[in-house]
Amino acid sequence: MAATAAALVIALGAPASGSSGRWTREPRTGRVDVDARQAKRLPALVPVGRDALARALGRGRIDQATYALERARALFDLEAVRARYGDVHRADPHAATLVLRDLVARLEDLSTAQRRQAREILARPTDGASDPQGDGYTVVEATPLCSTNGCLHYVASTLDAPALDDVSPANGIPDFVDSASATLEEVWTTEVTTYGYREPKSDLTSVNNGGNEQIDVYVADLGDDGLYGYCTTDDPNADPSSMYAYYDFSAFCVIDNDYDPAQFPPPYASGLAALQVTMAHEFFHAVQFAYDALDDLWFMESTATWMEDEVYDAVDDSLQYLADSPLGMPSVPLDANNEFNVYGDWIFTRFLVESSGDTAIVRRAWENADASAVGIDLWGLKAYATEIAEFGAKFRWAFADFGMWNDVPDVLYEEGSSYPIPPYSSKVKITRGNGGASGSEVLDHLTNSYSWFIPGRGVTDTAKLWVSIDAPAYKAGPEASVVVIFNSGKVVFHPLLVSKTGFAEIVVPFGMAKVAEVDLVMTNASMRRVRGNCWVDPNWDYSCAGYPRDDGKLYEYTAVLLQ
Repeated sequence: MAATAAALVIALGAPASGSSGRWTREPRTGRVDVDARQAKRLPALVPVGRDALARALGRGRIDQATYALERARALFDLEAVRARYGDVHRADPHAATLVLRDLVARLEDLSTAQRRQAREILARPTDGASDPQGDGYTVVEATPLCSTNGCLHYVASTLDAPALDDVSPANGIPDFVDSASATLEEVWTTEVTTYGYREPKSDLTSVNNGGNEQIDVYVADLGDDGLYGYCTTDDPNADPSSMYAYYDFSAFCVIDNDYDPAQFPPPYASGLAALQVTMAHEFFHAVQFAYDALDDLWFMESTATWMEDEVYDAVDDSLQYLADSPLGMPSVPLDANNEFNVYGDWIFTRFLVESSGDTAIVRRAWENADASAVGIDLWGLKAYATEIAEFGAKFRWAFADFGMWNDVPDVLYEEGSSYPIPPYSSKVKITRGNGGASGSEVLDHLTNSYSWFIPGRGVTDTAKLWVSIDAPAYKAGPEASVVVIFNSGKVVFHPLLVSKTGFAEIVVPFGMAKVAEVDLVMTNASMRRVRGNCWVDPNWDYSCAGYPRDDGKLYEYTAVLLQ
């Protein structure tokens, strides 16, 4: 049962008065000690389901580099790849940037012929005939429109041309190009000027740099391939043969030429809204490339999706991913580098910002993840954990609060009335006859479960409910919260204190005349890795390519009616 948005929120047992959780809002002074950067393996391949290409990889018919090449080719010529492999799925239209990132990272593992094909895919549209696999222009481009921070490139004919209407302003430049240029400047102003992120790196060292050091955005007909846009790199330092020791690269981007609703039908964004969120998302990937182009898939996509809503709050295209988020799928680990949850994980970024009251917490996490010559290159979870420590708190407390917030999103999140409520693992009506309930859940790392207790027949108006959990030892990550939702709409939050042995208990009101339900949120907040190792999982299933140490843990609960 969800409480109303107008509900009165009361936090009990929280270290900071007025906050709904365990971690405080007041930052500490000074930085905490962090680990030195360490070499890391190639990033996880973008998952696109169990199709013929994935099966070929799994059976050893092709290696990861060939898989990356064919997956990238499928972005632009899906039928050709299907002709060779069979039932190959189309990648999520938002995944093109990291599909191409996978290819860049594996260039040195390709044969000479394959490397030539890869460079054709990675070429800029203005490379023309050198870009037959992608969206190379077949005519000479028009004079680029360069603004303060970037250049828009386009052609005036062929299918890649935008509509040539030149009404507002009547300046000899197609209105779509003017709009795209203005959108780029709006995005830059929010992400770089206002939020303080590092600007994309200069591309002057690229053979084709668009004519200057500014970021280049190319307009092409991507809608025929089902793509909104993408960013990639032709930075010489991105070629493994360059022996460049770091992971920060320049980028260029390509966007669709009209976002026609016929190519992007409802419920997906089209027109100006699609242009806006695509630019906000993809430009943030270019920003990320200036920190670490090879970071965790979930960390890159979740923060880029979050940024869409930060720049264009009214569009709300990111809501489509909440069904595959910790709200809709709380049993999927937060840091799973899987197909759709990496986008839905933007809700964790939103939680950190709203619960801390500090938008800059995300930027500082990216500064922790910085893999340039001046960075310390922390992996995604540790980048967040290090920043949360700046608030005098622990990551596990923040993640437990996240699970508690998600129980009643319409109460705690600013736009929570449009968010889904997590599915409950058990819903029990407690009566005088049954006297309570008990049960158990098996939780993997960075997941939550939700159990609801409803007052039933014979429960008095003064009744209380004793709720306890018996979980693994505290070092394995157990946390718990109890949320009491009253008939009046008031909501009371109880973060529980879990003992070293994994036990916690609380007595809360349960009178039938006053209480609508009591929700138990059990949390596995562990981010431990087996033997503490990163970069050992060749599939990079989770953050830092480490094997989770605390999956499959048994959590038992008991609820007893007291009256």
